Amino acid sequence: MFNAGTGFAQASATPVLSRDGPLDALRFLAALFIVLYHVAERAPVSLFSLSPAFGRGYLATDFFLMLSGYVLARTYGARVANSEVDTWTFLKRRVQRIWPPHLVMLALFVAFFLATTAVGLAPQNPQWFQWDPLLPQIFLVQAWFVPGTSGWNMPTWTLSALIVAYALFPMVWRKVAASSRPLRLLAMGVCAWVIIDQAALMAFGVHGYQLPLRFGLIRGVPLFLIGVLVARLPVTRLAEQQALPLAVTSLAIVIGVQALGNFDYFSLALLAFLIYAAGASKPRAWRWAGAAGRLSFPLFLTNTLTAVVWFGLVRMLDAKLGLPIAAQWTLWALAIPATIIAAWLFERLVDAPLQTWIKSRSRSGGALAVGKMREASA
Repeated sequence: MFNAGTGFAQASATPVLSRDGPLDALRFLAALFIVLYHVAERAPVSLFSLSPAFGRGYLATDFFLMLSGYVLARTYGARVANSEVDTWTFLKRRVQRIWPPHLVMLALFVAFFLATTAVGLAPQNPQWFQWDPLLPQIFLVQAWFVPGTSGWNMPTWTLSALIVAYALFPMVWRKVAASSRPLRLLAMGVCAWVIIDQAALMAFGVHGYQLPLRFGLIRGVPLFLIGVLVARLPVTRLAEQQALPLAVTSLAIVIGVQALGNFDYFSLALLAFLIYAAGASKPRAWRWAGAAGRLSFPLFLTNTLTAVVWFGLVRMLDAKLGLPIAAQWTLWALAIPATIIAAWLFERLVDAPLQTWIKSRSRSGGALAVGKMREASA
């Protein structure tokens, strides 16, 4: 069923990924669950103690990494396979997408820390604001086995790992696209990931997702490549016709399984199938999903600082007023919409204008280069 034929032609024939559909909705849901995972311990009673399922938010990060590989393969795969986009151009576009807003967010982190320190407000977690990890994080190399602790905008370790994945993508995709056995490749990729995870368990005594963030490449790159391999699977007629029911069923099983216990490998397999099923869906034109999907990256970037500010204010209120438990739970719950609002403001006021400016500069630079080439040949 999954024998797609050989050569670049079949790989390039995969339909272009539609926007404003199930995958955009899933991107937002995953980002939201990551936020919940990050604030779970800040609740009046830690959510981790209420149910072990809340402690498996790392699955949402793994889902994000696989989804990144899948989306990029479906978006750029045909152009990469046909050599319309070279490795440098592809990498430059991806770095331009993630690095500038990351720098803005990191500058806001530093400004917040300096301002609160100046007025005598010590951070609740001072280990997050040490200066040593700042330089590697500025250049997004903190997941490249850089010694030291993690801090500042810690979730950006995934961006650090993804930069390496982006650099590998064009070469990997050309080989993957040329294969006539995509299902076998996917099975090999999954086996390789399991071997890496078991090697981490034997060497360090923890699974890959529990390794210090400086080892982020070990976790991030293989999951990204699994997403790439999922994108190579042909979209069957059954998958296209039953895409939404299959996706909803997969998501429901993933959520239900977490209540039964720790079944990470099974959960990741279901998440990979969820990506495949959602990606097989016909164009939906769900405007709300498109808007939510656009918020996923700003939400990922901003949620840590928003939580630090929000819960710092809550802590000050509690110290002065002695908040009752009901008020503490209410303020904790309001942190979730607060992170969404902050992400929306960042997307509107920072990220979108910044990307517009970068694209205009790139077009101007390209036009200037073409003009100079014409002058030289005249």
